[in-house]
Amino acid sequence: MKNSIFFSFILILMLIAYKTSHSLNTNIIDSVSIDSLIFSVKDLSGEQKVNKYGINTVISKRQYNSTGNLIAENYLFEKGIEFGYNTSRQNCQETCNNIIWESEGTLYSDSIVIIGAHFDSYNLDDPDGYMNLLSPGADDNASGCAAIIEIARLLKNYKPIYKMKFIFWDEEERGLYGSYYYSNLAKENGEKIKLYINLDMIGWDNDNDGMMEIQFLDTNTSVFYATQAIKFCNDYHLVLLPKLRNGEAGSDIHNFWDNGYSAIGFSDMIDYYSFVHSQNDLIGSFNFDYFLNNSKFALAIIMNNAYDVKTDVTDNFINDKLSLYPNPATDYLNVITKSEKSKFEIYSIIGKNILETNNKSVDVSHFPTGIYFLKSGNLVSMFVKY
Repeated sequence: MKNSIFFSFILILMLIAYKTSHSLNTNIIDSVSIDSLIFSVKDLSGEQKVNKYGINTVISKRQYNSTGNLIAENYLFEKGIEFGYNTSRQNCQETCNNIIWESEGTLYSDSIVIIGAHFDSYNLDDPDGYMNLLSPGADDNASGCAAIIEIARLLKNYKPIYKMKFIFWDEEERGLYGSYYYSNLAKENGEKIKLYINLDMIGWDNDNDGMMEIQFLDTNTSVFYATQAIKFCNDYHLVLLPKLRNGEAGSDIHNFWDNGYSAIGFSDMIDYYSFVHSQNDLIGSFNFDYFLNNSKFALAIIMNNAYDVKTDVTDNFINDKLSLYPNPATDYLNVITKSEKSKFEIYSIIGKNILETNNKSVDVSHFPTGIYFLKSGNLVSMFVKY
């Protein structure tokens, strides 16, 4: 009976965990502009002119080793400078350059949240670019890039508590080269990536049903972040129907999974997109409400995982009497409670008692990666070990 009550309590807790007050966040999320999103897609897909080096030109293709790819690379680099981010190029190989925008974390500067999208495009009828066919790549993947540009624009005056990176991958279409280089180097250097979020094709919804994929893999806490994302979608009343998809995604997210990092991805691949990898992948095929809601969704996840978000319901039931930090935790988990003397019990997600202690600083370094619950009297908080 005790376990039954405990798990009922856990289910209630999980339903309210991470609920935010929206006083700050809703204002920011409601500020996501469909006009700004469309403008960026048109810039990147050659549907309007961009001014580079004092010359008006169009980015009619972003295929690897093309002039358009180089112009797009410079466009993204200059946009990061304009927004005030620490902006750099990461050379992956002779023709491949990732563009990285960074903002230092105020509390956890060695732990990183990344949102990424590939900026190159592809035309199936002209795979090597010799025929000079256009590859505008509006949905694949100017849509993901535009969402990141808009999110970064809205967050540029806020300091994240985790180190934040906005990354535009090169040569995804050629073989996931840009993200492969970055993720392998990150693992080699011991880079701590709390979460990677991948955006790839988020503008197409042919039947207007709002369905989209959240891709995840049971690696580290990816399943937790995927479930958390669905909660945020509901919390912010976004007109989307997210569906979880385990382990299938032909995009840059795979390289993060392969290196053991927590990663989730957004995609509109539930509806077949007949214009993909063709000259007809243009913004005219977009569902603008769907594109807007996907962009808001990505912002909600970034805000709640990388920035200081004020909450009216934390991981507890009564007036913040039991709160945990950092969460997720790597080495030590600290407990804040008004009670001077408390007994803390830690349970696994399947209800197994892992530890009992009176210490308010708990060594969790030896815990396997996963989701846990800390119980003190009638209060329970959820935390993640990674």
